Amino acid sequence: MIKGKKTHLGRHRALFDAAAIGAHARFSAQGFRQKDLRFLIELFSNWLESAMEGPSLAVENTQIARYLDVLVNDGLAKQTGGPKQPRYRLTRVGLMESLARLVHRRHWWPIEEFFFVYHFLESYHARIEALIAKEGSMFPCTMKLEIAQLLDLKSLVARQEQLLDREIAKLDLRIGDCRKTSELARKLKERGIASDLILKEIQEKVPYQLNNQKPMAELFRETPEENWIWEMEVGSQQRAVRIFTPLKELLVHMRGQMGALKAKASM
Repeated sequence: MIKGKKTHLGRHRALFDAAAIGAHARFSAQGFRQKDLRFLIELFSNWLESAMEGPSLAVENTQIARYLDVLVNDGLAKQTGGPKQPRYRLTRVGLMESLARLVHRRHWWPIEEFFFVYHFLESYHARIEALIAKEGSMFPCTMKLEIAQLLDLKSLVARQEQLLDREIAKLDLRIGDCRKTSELARKLKERGIASDLILKEIQEKVPYQLNNQKPMAELFRETPEENWIWEMEVGSQQRAVRIFTPLKELLVHMRGQMGALKAKASM
């Protein structure tokens, strides 16, 4: 479940976009400062920090400045004030774009960000709609419809259910492969098959996921001192039990939470 870019913005775009909407809402009259945006990003990250030791995301001022520069250059925000004390306001397009990015994410990892976005939309949907309506003289019906679709919590939950179903299915495959590998290694060893032939058959019948990057046979040749038969027979089974099964159980639990949220969104 470790996905996304290594930058804060790439990995936690939801917090940046939600903070931009929040900062615009709080300081819509005079515009928000870079430090206002940074505070909200760190506040939102603190909500997701189970240890409650402060913000889980330490954001640099240069990262905030780059994020805002992109918004301004793309016409999603306007800068007011001098270069020493700039303030920012999202445009109507910027509000819509930030909301759309918040909702239409390809992946919801870390998983807690989904619950944050659900809370954010559930709590502030009326205010967000009012902010978008305020940013301009015209508020066409097509825009109202688009906003309603973006704020549709049932659709948000349904997309998350689909993602979780895919990830659970992937873990089922990994658990199955681990068990096949373990069983095959055990049977071949009991028949007295040579180690190199055991590994060759496993590679052909149950290739591991990084086989295209480094074939299993090459891996074995590089580290011949490793007890690869143990890795295939015992280690593989232990990985299924200690890693993949607990991860699957966690995702199955999260999948159950989606049902509760969908029922609530339907009320």
